[in-house]
Amino acid sequence: MNQGVTPGCNPSSHIFVSSPTGVQVTLFIYGLHHNPKVWPNPELFDPSRFAPDTPRHSHSFLPFSGGARNCIGKQFAMSEMKVIVALTLLRFELLPDPTRVPMPLARLVLKSKNGIYLHLKKLH
Repeated sequence: MNQGVTPGCNPSSHIFVSSPTGVQVTLFIYGLHHNPKVWPNPELFDPSRFAPDTPRHSHSFLPFSGGARNCIGKQFAMSEMKVIVALTLLRFELLPDPTRVPMPLARLVLKSKNGIYLHLKKLH
């Protein structure tokens, strides 16, 4: 999410930021997604916070950006991810590799400095 600022932004919008011409403004996604004012216990793994009936601001979680210019591939990516995760979990148990603990590295998106290693144990 690295876009230039439109000259003459409308101060009546929800958020108004004034910056010199040519300055790049970047949203800190990790901070947004781990904001304790929005997410109770933000470091806790809690898939229920994404349930359809859970109230939250529409822009409190932005894995594909937001608004009119969000990612054109969002729906396809979400559908593809659900199929891949479901098929993987039907066939395997996923176990973290205890000898290779991920080292979080905050960039535009959170990633691991040393990778993420899993052991897949075949079911049945």
